[in-house]
Amino acid sequence: METVQTENSSYVRDLHSKALINTDRVALENHRQWTRRQEQQRSEWQIMKTKVDELNTMKEEILEIKVLLQQLSQKKEL
Repeated sequence: METVQTENSSYVRDLHSKALINTDRVALENHRQWTRRQEQQRSEWQIMKTKVDELNTMKEEILEIKVLLQQLSQKKEL
């Protein structure tokens, strides 16, 4: 691939396709790190959401058990 340097040192132009190619390796690595952090945050958020859903389910089940126990207690009193 034949390239020529542009006015901006971060870019070269491919002479065959006329494409402008970014050669800034630091920016590429920074973008990759940012992408990994975003994916990690999404994963952590999903884990937290799952745990909250589980806790809400447990809360509902405990309330249901409480109601059943109250009903049972009332029947014993009669």
